[in-house]
Amino acid sequence: MTEMENTPQPREKVLFDTRPRFTITLSSTFIKFFVLIVLLYLFTTILASVASVQNFLVNYVRLPLVESVSYLIVILIFVLFLWILWDIISWRAIHYMLTTDRVLVERGVLRKKKVYMHYEKIQDVDISQGIMERIFKAGDIEIWGGHDRTQLIMEHVPNPAQVDNTINRLIQGDDVGFRKYKRSEDRKSVIKDYDKKFKPSEDRKSVIKDYDKKFKQ
Repeated sequence: MTEMENTPQPREKVLFDTRPRFTITLSSTFIKFFVLIVLLYLFTTILASVASVQNFLVNYVRLPLVESVSYLIVILIFVLFLWILWDIISWRAIHYMLTTDRVLVERGVLRKKKVYMHYEKIQDVDISQGIMERIFKAGDIEIWGGHDRTQLIMEHVPNPAQVDNTINRLIQGDDVGFRKYKRSEDRKSVIKDYDKKFKPSEDRKSVIKDYDKKFKQ
């Protein structure tokens, strides 16, 4: 496993590019969003309740409860909004890529970080799925390398079985749709060269037929 800051090599092609499953990765974000909606919906109700409490306590102590609570709720709404926005931006900054040469994980908003592992160094691939991940067809993929059992983790990958199958095919050198045409052309050229060298031409065939007519009677 290697960390890098550069982009894929010029000759390298990206075969598969995905992000973690949205519903699983941002499950806590949905809770924050729900709290935000509740605060916005009950804002006036909360202030009215605080105002009644303040009127009850006015004979004992003078506190600006309504003003303080309103400021607190506004700050909380603002923080929740920024938190939700940051979660979404962080999710969009995560990329899981399978290229023609390696498995690559990219993450980071302010500082990009890329970690990759070449197919020839992969020793084992493990898939794990929780209950929610099975429901939403996602899972965690752990890729183990041969050098000191290095590890590359892709969390909440959509359709992990399909990704695992693609990785295994690339490890074995099978075609996954990006080299098929080139290989067929190479194979045709090899066959043509063989025909030219070892198969008789039309002129040679006619000579052989004439020979057979004259001497094989």
